[in-house]
Amino acid sequence: MDNDTPAQAASAAPSADAVALCVEGGGMRMAYMGALVCALAEDGLLSAGNGVTLACGISAGSSVTANFVANVPWRTRAMFVDAVTSEGFGGVRELARGHGYFNADYLYEGCIEDGSYPFDYESFRQSHCDYACQALEADTGRTAIWRKRDFTDVIDMASHIRASSTMPLAMRPIMIDGHLMFDGGLGRGAGIPYTIAQALGYERFIVVRSRVKEYRKKPVSRAMAEVYFRWAEEWPLVAKALIDRPFAYNESIEALDALEREGRALVIYPDEMPLKSTTIDYRQLDSAWKAGSAQGQRERERVAAFLGA
Repeated sequence: MDNDTPAQAASAAPSADAVALCVEGGGMRMAYMGALVCALAEDGLLSAGNGVTLACGISAGSSVTANFVANVPWRTRAMFVDAVTSEGFGGVRELARGHGYFNADYLYEGCIEDGSYPFDYESFRQSHCDYACQALEADTGRTAIWRKRDFTDVIDMASHIRASSTMPLAMRPIMIDGHLMFDGGLGRGAGIPYTIAQALGYERFIVVRSRVKEYRKKPVSRAMAEVYFRWAEEWPLVAKALIDRPFAYNESIEALDALEREGRALVIYPDEMPLKSTTIDYRQLDSAWKAGSAQGQRERERVAAFLGA
C-alpha cells in the first residue's frame, strides 16, 4: 500500500509517454460514464500497446476501472444498471434495515461470493495494465492508495474497492489494515483521480469525468457542516474532509484544466448527466447507459489522436 507521503511514487517509474486512464466516481452516474469507458475500450484502443498502462479510479470509478483491467465490460453494465432490480441492492428499504442506502455487503464481496456477479480475477491479475484506487483513513485523515500488487485475492480486491466507494451517510464503512475507510473522494484530489496517477509517476492522463465541464462544487452550508460533525463525531477528520472537499475539488479541476492546456491530459466530460449518484430507477439507468455508449463511440477518434494510435 502507498500512503499519503512523498515516498509513495511507484518503485519502477512509468515511461514518459505512458498514459493513465483515470475515472471519476459519482455513484450511479457510472451507468453513463461506465458505458462510455466500455465503448472507448473496444478493439483494444485503451491498451498497453497504445500506451495505457494504468487504470485508476475513485469511489464508483474504482469499480469501472477494475472491470476495465479484467476486460469484463458486461460487469460494469450489470453493476450499474441491471443489479438495481436485484433484491437487496439498495434504496430506502435497505437503509431502514441498517445496510445503507447502497448495500455494500452485497455489492462488493457478496455478489462475488454467491456467484451473482462473478469477477475474472485471473484476467485482472495477468493484465498488462496496472490498477490503483484510493480511500481515506478515518483516524489519520491520510489518503491510502492501493495497487494491483496489494490484493491477495478477489475478495480482498473487492473489499478495497468497497473502501474506496464508501459514500458517507449512504454506505457502511469497512476496516482495511486496521483503519476504518471512507470514500476516496475525501482524500487527495477530492475525487478527481489523475492525482493517483501523478503519485505513481505518470505525466499523461485520459480523465473521464462524471460531471459536465461547467460543474463546480458549492461551499458546504453551516447547517450541513453541523450534520457532518454530528454524524462523524467519532471521526472529526472525516467531517473536516467533507467540509473542505468543495474547495479541494474545484482546485483539482483547475489543475486538471492546466494539464489539458499543456497537452498532458485529455479530459472527457459527459455531454449531459441525467443521473444523480443515488438514482436506482432501471429505465433511467438503461437510457443513460445507451447515451453514454453512444458518446463513447463519438470520442474514440479524439482518444486515438491523443494516444497516437
